[in-house]
Amino acid sequence: MDRNALFNTTLAAMVAISVWALSSLGEAELDVYVSVLTLVYFICIAVFRPARAFFDIPAAALFAAFAAIVALRVMSILYGA
Repeated sequence: MDRNALFNTTLAAMVAISVWALSSLGEAELDVYVSVLTLVYFICIAVFRPARAFFDIPAAALFAAFAAIVALRVMSILYGA
């Protein structure tokens, strides 16, 4: 099977499993979903190394969102908000 097709299939399966698991646990906060899906995306990229024709825009957007979520969580812990 082509490496890109395997990446897309695995990513879709992992996203579906992650969303199902989080909803089964009763998680309702969007930041948890975004964080978990970001980690799933980067794990799939690290394992399959799909070919990219240009800069990986989804990776940059997910990393920026993940960094913002972590920064907000750390600030809320430090300042007790």
